[in-house]
Amino acid sequence: MRPHGGSSIVAASNLPAPLTNGELLQVASLSDVPDSEALAAWLSERGLDTSDWGKENTKDVSKYWKEIKLNEAGLEVWKTADGTLQPVRTTHVLRAKVTSPDRYQRGIFLFNTWQQYGDGRTRTRNGLLSEKLTIDEMPLEQNLHEVCRRAVTEEEMQRVVESTMKIGPGRPAPEFDPSYQCPLEVVDEHFVDHIIELEKSKSYPGLLTMYHLYTVDIICTGLPLTDLNTLEFEHPDKDGNRKLKYIHAWVWLEWPQIQRYLFEGSVLKETKGKGSFGDAAALAMWLSQFDLHMDRWGKGTLKSVESLFREIENEDSQLELWGRHDGVPMLMRVTHVLQLRVTHSDPSLKGKFLFSSWSESATGKKRVTHTLPAMKLTLKDMPYDLEKFTTCAGALVADQLSHVVDVHYRFTADTSLSDSEPSGVQMQEVRSLTESVSVLRLGSFFSSRR
Repeated sequence: MRPHGGSSIVAASNLPAPLTNGELLQVASLSDVPDSEALAAWLSERGLDTSDWGKENTKDVSKYWKEIKLNEAGLEVWKTADGTLQPVRTTHVLRAKVTSPDRYQRGIFLFNTWQQYGDGRTRTRNGLLSEKLTIDEMPLEQNLHEVCRRAVTEEEMQRVVESTMKIGPGRPAPEFDPSYQCPLEVVDEHFVDHIIELEKSKSYPGLLTMYHLYTVDIICTGLPLTDLNTLEFEHPDKDGNRKLKYIHAWVWLEWPQIQRYLFEGSVLKETKGKGSFGDAAALAMWLSQFDLHMDRWGKGTLKSVESLFREIENEDSQLELWGRHDGVPMLMRVTHVLQLRVTHSDPSLKGKFLFSSWSESATGKKRVTHTLPAMKLTLKDMPYDLEKFTTCAGALVADQLSHVVDVHYRFTADTSLSDSEPSGVQMQEVRSLTESVSVLRLGSFFSSRR
C-alpha cells in the first residue's frame, strides 16, 4: 500500500472494521467547517452528537477544529458496508528506523529506551523515532526527504549529546544554544510500509480516528558509533525562548531485538481467519501493505500465498496484526501446537522424558529435530481444554509411538510396518501444564521394542 494524500485513497476491502468495504464520500475542508460551531453542526448532521465533548478528560469541538485549521488532522465521512454514515478524524504518523550507512547494511538501528522531561521526570519509552505529520506533508512519497530531515534534525534528534547526559541534583536542564549546528544529515530514506488503524477517539467521544502509520528507514551521517542521547526543545514562545522538552536516550540494537521490545508494548489490532479473504489474490492484496518480500514466496522450499490461504481456510492457522502508534506493525502467522512431555510409569525413569533428536522420511531424507513430541492443533477445536488435549495426545501417540524400533533402524526400499511389532504403549495419565505443554504418562513403553 503506497503513501497517499490527505484523503483515504485505499482499497476499502483492506480497511479494518467498521470501514471494511466502505466508501469514502467526502473529505471536508475549512470551507465546509469555517469555525467550531460549523464543525459541530457538520458532525451532528452526520449522526455524531458533540454535546458531551469537553467534559471530564475529553476535548471540546474547538480543539478538533484547531487541529483541522493547523492541518494536524483531517475530517472525512464514510459510508459503511451497512449504509451508515461514519465521520472520521484522520491523522498521519511517521515511525522512523534511524541508522547510519554502514549499520543499515547490517540491520542495526537506533532505539529510544527512555525519555526525561525538562522538569526531570523520567519515563520508559522503548520505541522508534515517532513524528506527527501534517496534511500539508501529504502525499508522503512526494515529500519524503523533507519529512525525514525535519523529523531527525528539527525534532527528537535536533541536539546530539553524550549518553551520560541526564537531569539530576546539581545537573539542571541544559539551555537552548542558538549557535548549535546539528551534526546529522539525512542522506537517504526508504519507505517500508503504510498501514491504517482505526479506533474510537478517547479525546473526542464517538469519533472514529483513522491513523495512517508510515514506517521509513532513515540513513544519516554524523551519528556516533556509541550509544547517545539527544535533546529536543520546545518551539519558541512569544518571547523567543525555547525550553527543554525531552532528553531522549538512544541505543544501537539489531532489528530483531528492537522488534521484541516493540511487541512487549503492542496490542492486538486485527485478526484474520477463515472467511476473511475471498481468495488467495485477496489475501495477497492485504499482505502487500506489509514489508514481506513476497516475490520470494513459493520459490524453492518457501510456501506460496495459496498455501497460506488454504491454511487459513482449513483453520490450521490465522493471521494477527499487532502494533502500537509509535512502533512498526508486526504481522504474525499463529498456529497452535500441543507439546508432550512423555515419561514412563516405571519409578526408575521418574524425571526423564522422550526427546526427538532427528527424524527420517520415507524417502530417506533425514533432519535434526531436537523437540518434544508435538502435533499441530486445529482452530476448529478452540477453546482447548484437558479433554481435547487428551484426545489429541492419544492421536499423537497412535501416530508417532505405535511402533518402536532400535536406534539403528533406517528406511530402505523394502521397509514396512510389518518389520516391527506394535509397541503396546498405553496412556495412563494426561496432565496439563501450560497452554502449550502437557504431561503424558505412558505404560509398557519398551515392552515390545525390537
